Amino acid sequence: MGRISRMSESMTTPAKLEDSELQSLAAEWRIRAMQGDQLAHRMAQALEAEQRRRIRDTGLQPLPPGSSAAAPWWKFW
Repeated sequence: MGRISRMSESMTTPAKLEDSELQSLAAEWRIRAMQGDQLAHRMAQALEAEQRRRIRDTGLQPLPPGSSAAAPWWKFW
């Protein structure tokens, strides 16, 4: 029961969870969801969405300024 109450508290702020905790909670809720629990399905989706957001945000790198920004890479004719 403690795990569920902690999960309901953390569902309001999944961004505050550590990566490892987020991963383990998402896996636990996904297992429950596969057993047919609709609430678990929604919780697993929310946790997995936060995982995807973190992966996406860490993969984004600012592009260096281009040296040929004035000239297009293609010629019109």
